[in-house]
Amino acid sequence: MDTDRQWGVGPLAIGVVGFVLAATALVYHGREAAALGSVRGPLLALLIDGVPAVGLVYAGYRLSDADLSPEYRWVVAVWCLGGVVVFTSAVGLTVAVRLLEDRVVTEPTFTLLVASSFGGLAGTLAGYYRARAVADATRAERASDALAFVNGLIRHDLRNDMQVIRAYAAEIEDADAPADAAVADHATVVREKTDEAFERIDTAGSLAKTVAGEADYEPVDLAAVADDAAASVDATTAATVTTDLPERAPVVANAGLRSVVDNLVENAVEHNDADDPRVALEAERVDDAVRLTVSDDGPGIPPEERPSAYRRGDGADGGGLRIAATLVERYGGDLRIADDGGVGPGDGATVVVELPAVDGTESGSRRTERRAVDG
Repeated sequence: MDTDRQWGVGPLAIGVVGFVLAATALVYHGREAAALGSVRGPLLALLIDGVPAVGLVYAGYRLSDADLSPEYRWVVAVWCLGGVVVFTSAVGLTVAVRLLEDRVVTEPTFTLLVASSFGGLAGTLAGYYRARAVADATRAERASDALAFVNGLIRHDLRNDMQVIRAYAAEIEDADAPADAAVADHATVVREKTDEAFERIDTAGSLAKTVAGEADYEPVDLAAVADDAAASVDATTAATVTTDLPERAPVVANAGLRSVVDNLVENAVEHNDADDPRVALEAERVDDAVRLTVSDDGPGIPPEERPSAYRRGDGADGGGLRIAATLVERYGGDLRIADDGGVGPGDGATVVVELPAVDGTESGSRRTERRAVDG
């Protein structure tokens, strides 16, 4: 016996309706066969109205094992009964009109049985897909609410923890006679990274709305975002970061654009095993878009892996590239890995991002070079 099967009122109601219709059809056509002295016609008629009725019994059996809560199973039963009533009433009214007109109506019982069986089966199928759609929508809404709650909780708790870290770092920086100058330098790095963490916490809500397709977009200066990302390269990684950016390059985006550029720059720096790691950021206006390229002189990505590297979501580069690609897609842009390698004599890699431009891009450029120092 299947102990996981939950009959409940809904599946039982459908099964009972099917059983009653099937039994009625069997009795009626049995009498017809006896009266006619032949079973061929009544047997064919029984197949026409009896098979859908048996199908209702089977539908009730399958519904008892479906991944639906009892209230949604009851919804399916209501649709089944509604189908029986609507189809039977429609056919019954036509029969009644013919009788009122004194016309001969042959075998109205068979006609009504066919209408009832097919009506119940059609109602059951329609009700099941309706209940499934409502259940999925409800489940998705609850999941969204849960994620929003967890997001808010984590942001709140992280903010409290980061406040404590920043306060201790500030005390070390402001000490009159620090025990070790290196400690004070490290405290400065901790404070700066804490400030960056606060910025990321503040943009977490924008990121969630962007991925969900519920965000409002606005002009964001890609040149300023790229310059800030280059300036915040991890100080514990020795890498030379050069930028060639216009004075302004507004694009259609939101606060999540910083996460795009940060992930691309961090990937280029952290996974660069060159003796003298180098990363280059360039931005320019191309037709109706602003193109940002992030190149490095690291090991690069094999040509056969480039088309899907930012879709994997696993490995060293997949996660950051996947995040960046998802956000860029929401902004109406495009992210791809170029085929011409990166910078310098090594293989390297170049990631190209194109985002819808907003009027106001300035052609003048500002070039900088920054070298992070080993801690």
